[in-house]
Amino acid sequence: MADYIELGIGSIKDLFNYLTAQSKGKDVVLNALLRELRDNIKLLEHRNSEGVNVQAMIDNLSAASIEEAYKTNFNFNKLVHKKILPENLILHKKQLKYVGWDGKKFIYSIEGKIKDIKNLPKLFTDLSKAPINLPVRFDNLFYQMVLFTVFIRKSDS
Repeated sequence: MADYIELGIGSIKDLFNYLTAQSKGKDVVLNALLRELRDNIKLLEHRNSEGVNVQAMIDNLSAASIEEAYKTNFNFNKLVHKKILPENLILHKKQLKYVGWDGKKFIYSIEGKIKDIKNLPKLFTDLSKAPINLPVRFDNLFYQMVLFTVFIRKSDS
């Protein structure tokens, strides 16, 4: 398993800086996707903080750029230059299931997780008593988006 240092990433902040820098190109749809990915990761960075407003976190998660990209028939594999995720980018054994995924599959999965999380308050009036493990859902989404960002960054080099 790789670690962040082996992948040339000093911290999550390095990934934020990368996404910010890459979201200033000519492709408006691509820019929006990268900014949304960055903003969702930043938001979920606080997922385990004491006193975090879970409802606000859910409300602020966004998949709007993904939806817009689908409408324009955007090629999500463009994010990773038509590559598939190699095993050497895996940061934890739980992520092995992502080996062989392309950009389209990552985006589809991330969008689905965001929509599922956003629907939970509609299904359960009290999330603290709901038979769901929301912290694990937040963690899964966070780590999947971090891995996808690492994949995007490494496919650029």
